[in-house]
Amino acid sequence: MAYGKYAPADMITPVLLTLILVAALGLFGFTLYRRFLLLKAAGADARFDRLGERIRGVLLYAFGQKKFLTGEQPAGLMHFLIFWGFMVISARTLTLFAQGYDPHFYLAGLHPAGLGGPYLLLKDLVEVGVILAVLIALYRWLLSRPARLFGFKPAENRLAGQSHWEALVILLFILGLMVTDFLYDGGRFVLESDPLTLLEKRWSIVSSGVGLLLSGMGPAAVGVVRDAAWWIHILIILTFLNLLPRSKHFHIITAIPNVFFRKLEPAGALSFMDLEKTETYGTSRMSQFTWKQILDMYSCTECGRCASVCPATASGKPLAPRQLLLDLRDRLYSRERELLQKTDGQGGEGNDAVIVGDNLIHDDVLWSCTTCRACEEACPVLIEYVDKIVDMRRHLVQEEARFPSALNRAFKGMETQSNPWAIGQENRDSWAEGLEVPRLSDHPDAEYLYYVGCAGSFDDRSKKTTLAMVKILKKAGINFAVLGKEELCNGETARRIGNEYLFQTMA
Repeated sequence: MAYGKYAPADMITPVLLTLILVAALGLFGFTLYRRFLLLKAAGADARFDRLGERIRGVLLYAFGQKKFLTGEQPAGLMHFLIFWGFMVISARTLTLFAQGYDPHFYLAGLHPAGLGGPYLLLKDLVEVGVILAVLIALYRWLLSRPARLFGFKPAENRLAGQSHWEALVILLFILGLMVTDFLYDGGRFVLESDPLTLLEKRWSIVSSGVGLLLSGMGPAAVGVVRDAAWWIHILIILTFLNLLPRSKHFHIITAIPNVFFRKLEPAGALSFMDLEKTETYGTSRMSQFTWKQILDMYSCTECGRCASVCPATASGKPLAPRQLLLDLRDRLYSRERELLQKTDGQGGEGNDAVIVGDNLIHDDVLWSCTTCRACEEACPVLIEYVDKIVDMRRHLVQEEARFPSALNRAFKGMETQSNPWAIGQENRDSWAEGLEVPRLSDHPDAEYLYYVGCAGSFDDRSKKTTLAMVKILKKAGINFAVLGKEELCNGETARRIGNEYLFQTMA
């Protein structure tokens, strides 16, 4: 880095930088490769359709940060600033690495005499925004300490008992990147006076101010600050890079793919199980998750938005979506070697132990879920929680016959009376007594069929919704009819509970 008289020796910097880069990128590549092998070994999941819709989702949810801007504030805006700060500063970071070999290197299109000038202005302003966002984040972690960050008890007792040092280290790393960039430029502006540097100085309004603060020091001291800032910046980047696949910040790499491969079917749709061909009925081991479900585990940011809206968590149940996913991820990482050996034919059944039950995910955790999907609606990286829970329920119901005793009546009611309350089928349309509600048997030419469902037919509160819907349809002049006593349960309750066999029988 031959920037002026006080730069480090020309030969030492490129050689040392090369050695550090090879070591850091080699370790990063090895870790990433192991993570990829786990994805490759996981079950199949068709997620490559409707590419245009998937790309639009990436633009909206990943780059547009929609979930952050519409969610809790100021945390959402803070993340927006940090995300886009990194996007803007990435070009600067690449330039700094390259200038370790060629001090006069500039990325194509970002020469100071061209677009590089406005870019430097934007970069300085963005870095100030990132510093403010990091300070807000540090305030939340160290002083205000919202429950969403530290875990909701009792469901997240394990998370609440952790030290959370990783979050603080990452925030300090981000702060360090911004500060060292200002110090590096400020030092350059003091020591160098060539035309290109002067042009950069005019655009870099914040870095120029830092240079004024440094100008009171002697040239040798400023040179030390400048060179130290460059090296610290480089080392932080490479350390950060290797922390990513080993921490919750892996989402920096996996969040965009996770959004791209999100479920495009209706939110309540569950995976189809071919009962005649499948060898297992549900998920009970890590090796039985699909690659997309593994990618979900990689992508969790531990932000807690899912747990903050979960009715089970709020009511003191043992389920918290975040803790569930973290438990699965921790098991995945701790058994990585065994799982990969199993895929190579070297492992045994003990290497892929059952995770459902007392081993990891307790039955009560799974039965606490209402399958409302509020967690998925809140998740900024579009993680799918409910499908994993239902898959594990399928194992409990269909392989272990292990479920709350109250469900026996529900299953029997659906089998014999076509509703989970076991109320006589002759009462299916009692909600319509005294009303002129057309039956399909009397009006076979009706344009629309209004399927009322079990809750709308038997539950007193849901009946009010049914009656209101009928009034709306009549008021709108819609030609509709209901099945009345001929209507049967569609089995969706059985499916969400995990009894896929009963669902397919009824459907």
